Amino acid sequence: MRWTRWTRWTRWTRSRFTAALTLALLACGKSAAKKAAEVRECSAITMDAKGAAQCLVLQHKWNQTEALTAATAYQRQQDSVNQSRADSSWRADAGRHAKELTDCAKDPSGEVARCLVGYGWADPRAAAAADSLWRHDAAKHKNELTTCVVQRKMQPGACLQLYYKWSPERALAVDDSIARAKMKRR
Repeated sequence: MRWTRWTRWTRWTRSRFTAALTLALLACGKSAAKKAAEVRECSAITMDAKGAAQCLVLQHKWNQTEALTAATAYQRQQDSVNQSRADSSWRADAGRHAKELTDCAKDPSGEVARCLVGYGWADPRAAAAADSLWRHDAAKHKNELTTCVVQRKMQPGACLQLYYKWSPERALAVDDSIARAKMKRR
């Protein structure tokens, strides 16, 4: 009888010890919430994903590749959220933006993109809007170009800037294009 009690006690103790050891080992690993908190913490104090990854490696003892992967994923998620907010805000102010675009299209300098940037538009968005307006008036611009190429008093680019208020970039591009075409004919 004693032997069986000892055997039962040993088995019970051994299984309890195994369960306690397993729980202790599981507790040593970081939970997903803890890892996410570390990524947020490091991303808050750095400028980019590489800096956040370096922070994770040095301060929280992460593996380099795992840290870079997590930091990059977090940065992409934050960029996506920020862009979504910016786009939503942009759409909410669509009426105001349409008025600004109309005002800039009437600007006598012809610098639509620069005018839009003056209203606080981001450079890429202002350039895209200016290009869209430019393409909309393509037939008119073709007639202006034809008129300036036919006259011989000045270079076409200068004529386009002076009489039709083309931007210097577009006018110089026309001059370069004409010069290249003449070189190819020779």
